Amino acid sequence: MRRPRNEESFKEYSFVLRYRKDEKMIEKREIGGNLGRVALIFPNSYSVASGSLAWSWIQTLLFRRGLNVQRFFYEKWFRRFYSMEEQIPIDEFPVWLFTFQFENDLLNIADILRKKGIPIAARERFSYHPIVIIGGPVTLFNHRIVEEIADFVFIGDLECSIEEFTAALMHNDKESIVNGLLRINQIYSSKYNKSEFSNCIGQLQPVPVAHYTTSHSPYKNKVLIEIGRGCIRRCAFCVTGYTKKPVKFAKVDDVIAILEENKDKEFGFISATITGYPYLDKLLDYLENENIRFSVSSMRVDGLNERLLRLLKETDHRSFTIAPEGISQKMREIMLKDLSTEQIVRGLELGNSVGFQHVKLYYIIGLEEEDTSDYEEFYDFLKMVVKMGYKEITVSINPLVPKLSTPFSNRRMIEKKEYEERATFIRKNIPKSVKVNFESYKESRIQYEISHLKAQESLDYINEKLK
Repeated sequence: MRRPRNEESFKEYSFVLRYRKDEKMIEKREIGGNLGRVALIFPNSYSVASGSLAWSWIQTLLFRRGLNVQRFFYEKWFRRFYSMEEQIPIDEFPVWLFTFQFENDLLNIADILRKKGIPIAARERFSYHPIVIIGGPVTLFNHRIVEEIADFVFIGDLECSIEEFTAALMHNDKESIVNGLLRINQIYSSKYNKSEFSNCIGQLQPVPVAHYTTSHSPYKNKVLIEIGRGCIRRCAFCVTGYTKKPVKFAKVDDVIAILEENKDKEFGFISATITGYPYLDKLLDYLENENIRFSVSSMRVDGLNERLLRLLKETDHRSFTIAPEGISQKMREIMLKDLSTEQIVRGLELGNSVGFQHVKLYYIIGLEEEDTSDYEEFYDFLKMVVKMGYKEITVSINPLVPKLSTPFSNRRMIEKKEYEERATFIRKNIPKSVKVNFESYKESRIQYEISHLKAQESLDYINEKLK
C-alpha cells in the first residue's frame, strides 16, 4: 500500500498502522490477492473491536477457507477507512461484512456508508456499490433494524453455514455472489425478497480463539478463547438467555489443547459466565498446575468458589466484579435474576478472604415496581459491604433498557428526568466511601430506541440522527 499523500489521510493511515504494529500474532497468515476480498468491519473503536472475539474469529473462519479478509474499525473522524492488515482503503473491497454487536453501532454503520458515498437504503444502491452484509447478536432479536440497510442479513452463527458462505464470496462477479448468498438458509434479504430464514447456534468445534493479542484490548495482551455460547439463565432484562439457545460449551480437552500450544501466553475466557461452564473444575486444575494466568469475561456470584477467585487474584487482578442487578431481593425476583442476598454476601466474603480489596457491583434501576423500601435495602446492603473491609467499592448503575425477545419487551424505559432524580437520591444516601458511576442516559436511550426499530423506521431514525 502506497502511503497517502495528504495530511489527513496520512494521519488516519498512521493511526490504524500503530494499532496493527502493536498486535502480536498467534496464528500467522499471509494476506494478499484479490480473490474473495472481504472487508470485515467492526463499527466501533479499536479497543471495543479487539475486546470482541468475533472480530478475530470470523476473519479466521473465512481466511482458513481461502478468502482475503481484512479487518476494519471505526472512529468518527475517519474518512478513508484503512484495513488493519495492509492499510488498504475500504473502497477497494467488493464485499462489506459488518459484525453488529451493539445497537448504538447502527449509527456508526450508517456513518461509514454515508462517508463512502454509498446509499444507506439498500434498494437505492447500484451494481458498482459493494455488497453489504450485516450479522451479529443484534440481528438475533430484531433483524428488522437493518433489513432496509443491508443487502443481506445473516442470522445466527457463521460456523453453521461457513462452507456455503465462503463458496458464495469466492465468486468474482456480483451476480454469482448474490445468487450464492440467497441459497443460504441463515440469510434474510428484503432487497432480494428472501423472507424465509433459519437461525443456528454454532457448536464451538473448533474452539473459537483469537489469532492475535494487543495491549489496547480490555483483555490486555491476552489470547481470547470462547468456552461457552449462550446462557442457561433467563434474566428478564437480557436477550442472551432468550436468543442463544441451546447453550453450547467447548470441550475442555479442546480448550486445554489450545492452552498447551501457548503456555507462554495469558488468556481471557469468554462466556456468559465462567461459573456456568460444566467442566470448570478440570479447567482450573490445568490452569493451576501449569501456573497459567487468565481473566474471565463474566461470572455469577452464586457459582464462585475460593479457588477460582484465588487464581484470578494471583493473575494480578485488582478487583473482581459481580452483578446483583436488582437493588433489593424483591427487584431481583421481578428481574428473574434467581439470586439471593445470602448468595451475594457469601461471594463477597469469599472475595475478601482471598485478598481482594476492590469490588465492583453492577445494578439496574428504573423499574416501575421500585419504591423507597427497595432503596433502603440497597443502602443497608452497601453499608454491610463497607464493613467487610473492602478498601474500594465501585457501584455501576444503569437504567433498564427493555429489549425485544425478553419478558421486559413491552415495558417502558424510565424517562430522563425520573432517572436523574433517582440518581440524585442515590448520591445523597449511598455510603460516602462508595464510588458510584451512572451510565449515560442518552446512550441508553439510543440503545432502547434502536432495539425496537423496524424496517423503514430505521432509515428515518438514522436520517434524523445524522443530520
